[in-house]
Amino acid sequence: MKQPSLLIAAALLLAAPVCNDLWAQAATTGASPSAKSPVSDQEFLTKASSDGAAEVQMGQLAVQKASSPQIKDLAQQLVKDHSAANKQLAALANRKHANVVLQPQPSNVMDKLQSLNGGDFDKAYASAMVGGHQKAIALFDSASHSSDPDVAAFASSTLPTLKHHLQMAQKLSPEQPLSTP
Repeated sequence: MKQPSLLIAAALLLAAPVCNDLWAQAATTGASPSAKSPVSDQEFLTKASSDGAAEVQMGQLAVQKASSPQIKDLAQQLVKDHSAANKQLAALANRKHANVVLQPQPSNVMDKLQSLNGGDFDKAYASAMVGGHQKAIALFDSASHSSDPDVAAFASSTLPTLKHHLQMAQKLSPEQPLSTP
């Protein structure tokens, strides 16, 4: 079940504007993001697939550039899990006659990661994974309340993996999460 979580994490990383709005609303109203602002199924599928593709792309970069064995291990796990989750999400979208994004959107985070090396890369990658997974958890939590039982089931089944990825990244991140678009 770790594979769907990686896809979700990637999806959330790219879904930052949506998630930021949800968390901002939660901070000002005290309500959970999913209770106040459910995302449409198509929006969820689009964000989750785009973010999942970005997660794989960043993970592949980390496997190449990371200096820490722990960061490389995290990246390999995320690439494996998100690749599998991306396939499951694409199959779900196909059954629902919905669109998904197969390529990641351009990202300031990816640009920053590409410019870093060594320990600086490791810190930035871990921080980006913390921020991205926090956002992914919010997105998937919202989608877990979908009126479509298949979408709700996919989101719900992926949440534990995303939470596990967040814990893994938090153990490796010495600083606040890197802001994602």
